[in-house]
Amino acid sequence: MTTCLIAIMLGVGACIQLKELWAHLRRPYGILIGAASQFIVLPLTAFGLGHALQLPPKQAIGMLIMSCCPGGSTSNMFTLWVDGDVPLSLSMTTVNTVLSTGFLPLNLLIYCRSWTDKKAVIPYANLAQGIALMLIPAAVGIAVRHWKPKVAMYLIKIGSIAGALSVVVIIALTSLLYPYMYNSSWRIYFAVAILPLISFGLGYTSAFIFRMPHYKCRTVALETGIQNFPFCMTLLTLTFSKSEMGELSLYPLLFGVFIITESVLVTAVYRAGVIIYRRMSKPDEFMSVQQKDETC
Repeated sequence: MTTCLIAIMLGVGACIQLKELWAHLRRPYGILIGAASQFIVLPLTAFGLGHALQLPPKQAIGMLIMSCCPGGSTSNMFTLWVDGDVPLSLSMTTVNTVLSTGFLPLNLLIYCRSWTDKKAVIPYANLAQGIALMLIPAAVGIAVRHWKPKVAMYLIKIGSIAGALSVVVIIALTSLLYPYMYNSSWRIYFAVAILPLISFGLGYTSAFIFRMPHYKCRTVALETGIQNFPFCMTLLTLTFSKSEMGELSLYPLLFGVFIITESVLVTAVYRAGVIIYRRMSKPDEFMSVQQKDETC
């Protein structure tokens, strides 16, 4: 999977021009909107949903911790597939991962009191490793885009193929290694299915309210809704005992399957919409040309 991640981030970086990335860092409106959605709105939503569904404490904790985790390379990959703002996506992923070192323990301190007194152990080494695995290949991809644009096109294709492969591998491995997760209650299934959709909607709406273009709204939506579930599993493993992990991991494991599935569906709907729009616009173009010919 590390090889797939490197290939994906090389492809993501190959889509980015330095001036575009610098523009987002110099005027970080989109980054700030995404951070607010990620670390303020989403944990509060998960907290309310956990109580509304009356989830057992350990399952609710798993959902809350998952909602507090930063995004990962998956959001960058899907942003590329829905014609989003890839430089903004990479900037948001990087900044949110750094900010999570402070906001993650703060949110858990605020909200976890409803279900447990145990303090979460934040795996800072994993955060640092994740940042390095994202930024170094992305930086290489950016450099290739700057110096060898033709080679960058091949990197984008390779990254897309690696991304598609990783989608299949993640779902298959998770299902094979943790089959017990599919025996969860309807409440867990409902929470896993609805929270990503709520997150996508909140992210998109927040960006739209601040009058961001639609392609940037799509980017903020994906960054808000897609969390790094392997990081969440690491955090749970470091904080809780093995006897507690079975129930605690139900939500994060199912989330890993559902967020990939729902993101694929969102991408498919978007691509289908683009195809339909293009086909509908062609008759109009044809008619306009035909009318000009008749006039002549």
